[in-house]
Amino acid sequence: MKSWLNRKTPNESDVLTILMIAFAVAMALLALVLRRAIAMFLKNRNVSRDEEEEEEQKTIKRDYARSVTMRDDEDSFTMEDFVSLEKKNKKKNKMTNGVNNTIRVKEKSPLVKRVSIDETAGTRIAEGTESETKNATKQKPSFNALSQQSLITVEERSKIAELRQLVNDEKDVLLSTDALKMYCSDAQLARNLRARKWDVLKAFEMLKKTLLWRKEYKPELITFEDIEEELQTGKQYRSGRDRSGRRIVVMRPSRENTREHDGNIRLLVYTFENALWRTNGERVVRGSTDISALAQEQICVLINFTKWSIKLSPPWRTSMETLHIMQEHYPERLGLAVCYDPPSVFSVFWKLISPFIDVKTKSKIRFVQPRWDKEKAARKMNEMFHPNTIDSDMGGRVDATWDIGEYQVFLRRYDEVKRSVFEMLSARKKEHG
Repeated sequence: MKSWLNRKTPNESDVLTILMIAFAVAMALLALVLRRAIAMFLKNRNVSRDEEEEEEQKTIKRDYARSVTMRDDEDSFTMEDFVSLEKKNKKKNKMTNGVNNTIRVKEKSPLVKRVSIDETAGTRIAEGTESETKNATKQKPSFNALSQQSLITVEERSKIAELRQLVNDEKDVLLSTDALKMYCSDAQLARNLRARKWDVLKAFEMLKKTLLWRKEYKPELITFEDIEEELQTGKQYRSGRDRSGRRIVVMRPSRENTREHDGNIRLLVYTFENALWRTNGERVVRGSTDISALAQEQICVLINFTKWSIKLSPPWRTSMETLHIMQEHYPERLGLAVCYDPPSVFSVFWKLISPFIDVKTKSKIRFVQPRWDKEKAARKMNEMFHPNTIDSDMGGRVDATWDIGEYQVFLRRYDEVKRSVFEMLSARKKEHG
């Protein structure tokens, strides 16, 4: 080897040796390149297979009304939850991004489905025999007596008693049906008082308008059959509870299918009534001393603006009526409103008007922008929700495919429970003459 390297002019054997060495080096480099290419191909194929297997896994069911228990290591949103959605939307381009841009999907529990299980004892009323129905409603709810579990002060008790007296003075008009009596619990009186900062006269004026509205509108008589058409696309439905215990109502403006005013308002009222229903009445009266305890009687509205467009916007009349009903007839019920993936114009508008909104109202409105900052979006969703209550297209574990057949089982059960309770109250009234 050294002999031909020391020569000034290489002969044919020297050139052949050099070529052989160069060829060996080239083959070694080619082998490395091929090995790396094969590794990249196999890794991409495994990622694709993992995603397909995840999509094809059997789903497990969970409650519409409650959260599903999760392992601590799964009870959180991560950036991958949002990245995986993006990859699904851009599936055609994922193989060309290279190994450095490919994020392997972390193994999670399979997507879960909502199941028609009620969170109240009323479920057994709907499914049981007539004797079970009587036993389940044997104890008559106390609509007028203040609960011993009340979280209120002595002064607040006095205010509730004053408001109760004003209602009773006009009970022939305001409490003319069992439904109105059941609605007008001490817990409801406390909500009206909180909404009017414990001003009894203002609270009575508000409550009176609501009772007259309920007397005319009769929200307790709305059934699944009345809102079935509006629910065909899944534009509004319940989905468990948030981390604070609020009942979640999901709204999807992109699934608007009728743009019909009366139908949309009827669906809103029915959904709220369903979420707030208590078979045995409300037994806990809450004042203003423990704000965190109020979550148990509140709703969290989660609005998913993904794929929303201006042409899908409801009529102005419907939007204004929706706000009016929520503010005037369901006071102190909205605990949190989350706008998920809102259009950019929403954020700009919010920045302009937020300085003029009171601190209490402002604290109830949150924006989640997964397209702008996935890490921040995951952190915000973690603060508010359990993944097993949120749809997969919002980073959660729930199968986002809409199934009205499954949801209607839950709603029809609620309708039956409600009907059974009012029939029982009516029967008792006849018994006592």
